[in-house]
Amino acid sequence: MKYDFTLTPKQQTLAEQNLSLVDKVISCYIHTNESVCGLGYEDLRQEGCLALCRAAATYDGVSAQFSTYATTLIRNHLTDCCKAVSARLRNLPAVPLDVGPPEEDRPPGFPEPSVEDGMDALIDRLDADALLSDCKRRYSGVARLGIEALELKIKGYSGTDIARLYNTKPSHVGAWISRAAQKIRKEAAVEKSVSES
Repeated sequence: MKYDFTLTPKQQTLAEQNLSLVDKVISCYIHTNESVCGLGYEDLRQEGCLALCRAAATYDGVSAQFSTYATTLIRNHLTDCCKAVSARLRNLPAVPLDVGPPEEDRPPGFPEPSVEDGMDALIDRLDADALLSDCKRRYSGVARLGIEALELKIKGYSGTDIARLYNTKPSHVGAWISRAAQKIRKEAAVEKSVSES
């Protein structure tokens, strides 16, 4: 589906008034799977909302009621998304995270700091590892891939190395990390507001 369209205020209102169609289509026609990137409820809802906007942009007001037209368009788009994810999964090699790239493909080591302060670095590393392990346990979909990519980044892998491990584009790895960081920041803000009140 192409996303190069702009909604008029009338079309935007039409889409906003029918947001419940997305949830209805997902619950009636689509089986979500939180353990698979792209098949989680949030991922599918986002795709469904894009399809709803496309329906609002292309609705002619004559052929059918908007809800009927939009439901069909959303269902077809989500079915296509699920098929695309399934096709990608069939071609995705299983790569254990504890196995690194061959020695010749590993990035060069980082230079040692001139002043060694091992204790602070160790505490920072333990805090980061604990945070990422906790997040990886709770997150699914793209956010979980972002956490796994962050773990690999901490171990010294570049975005290109991680993309090669997951057989994807480096820009996708950046998007995964961005989604994970966004969720972590959001949770931190909620925890901060709770502790302040």
